[in-house]
Amino acid sequence: MSKLSFSMVWLLLGLALTAGIAAEEIPWQLGHEPGAYALENGLSVILQKDDAAAITSVQLLVRGGDRDDPAGLSGLAYLTARLSLEIPDQSKLQQLMDFGSSFSLAVGGDYTLLTVRSLSRHLDATLAIISAILVQPLFSDMRIDAVKELMLHLQKREMDDPTSLMRLTLARTLFVNSAYGAARFGNETSLAEIGKKDIQAFFRSHYVAGNMTAVVISDLDADIIKPILARHLVVIPAGPRLPFTPIGLRQLQGQRLTLERQAAQAHVSLSVLLPEATADHFLMAALLETWLGKGIGSRLWSLRSRGDLAYGLNAELQPNREAMLLSVYLQTDNRRSQQALTELMQLIQTVHDTGSSEAELAAAKVYARADFWRENETREHRAATLAFLEGSGLSYRLAGDFSERLEKISLEEFNRALRAWLAPERWFILLIGQAAE
Repeated sequence: MSKLSFSMVWLLLGLALTAGIAAEEIPWQLGHEPGAYALENGLSVILQKDDAAAITSVQLLVRGGDRDDPAGLSGLAYLTARLSLEIPDQSKLQQLMDFGSSFSLAVGGDYTLLTVRSLSRHLDATLAIISAILVQPLFSDMRIDAVKELMLHLQKREMDDPTSLMRLTLARTLFVNSAYGAARFGNETSLAEIGKKDIQAFFRSHYVAGNMTAVVISDLDADIIKPILARHLVVIPAGPRLPFTPIGLRQLQGQRLTLERQAAQAHVSLSVLLPEATADHFLMAALLETWLGKGIGSRLWSLRSRGDLAYGLNAELQPNREAMLLSVYLQTDNRRSQQALTELMQLIQTVHDTGSSEAELAAAKVYARADFWRENETREHRAATLAFLEGSGLSYRLAGDFSERLEKISLEEFNRALRAWLAPERWFILLIGQAAE
């Protein structure tokens, strides 16, 4: 999965765990329990104390990703996000460097995440610079052209990597509109169509307080950090949260697509659309991903151990809000791609027919739980988990209930979902490589 979505998956692993038992209160188990409140402009803030280091991580969630690109204007969400954090002059960049502060952004399918990292003693000054840029970005023709040029380069880089090409092709094939990575960086036609007015309109509708959430993890006490956040984030214009609008799916179960690519290796994948990312659905999907392809005891391990046939074998969940996507894939010599595909399909058939044992499910839960805690050890990853939950229409509180919710999935529930979701006839086959001679 993409860099963004890969670390998000485990973040989510516990995410969804919670919603399955809404009536039961489970104590928060991921550091200090966060608090949530709203600023005067309507911006939601989720604040967690972490005394491990004098560092503050601020994640600004914008509910707008590539699924929100208008028809014919693919790449608009990414282009707008990049321009919204363009440093206006070298002196501001030098100040941030002197503070030891940094920032980055990631654009996904459902949302955009702006990340600010700062030594806590410089948080006030850092947010003063970042917030001033964010509320009054410079959408000049020169800057727009420069980012478009970068996006053309990113398009080419996607095409060069077989796994990235797999994700892009699956998104273009399975989703009706340009979404979830189908054209995150646009294309030559769409980028030529996007003008300054399109960027300004997208920014004005999405980068407003009601459509954003700030997730903040810091060692600073609440009475110190809350005034800082209020001073610099209240400048974000007030505005409503935008509604979630479905984009539509293509039902291509059992179909096959081959992409010609000149390379010594072939990339073989099977993918299946899963239900929308509700809490219960996501938890089950993440556990299925672990059971299928994570760790020595996973079902794919038998193929992984055959170095003569397959390598780079993996199971990957893309937790799209509208419809999650589970893929299993491997790389092999072009001459053995058909054999690898046959064995992969046989494995899926066996998985469907036999289901899981109690011991296998227990091992998958242990692996998933350990991976979740490891991924959320640092405050930046933890903040990203909370932001991801909010951006996926769930709740940040799901992160704190991970372990107990995970344990409540029974073998019967797991096997029922496995047989319904992973039925062999539901998988879409994608081969990337040279045609067989």
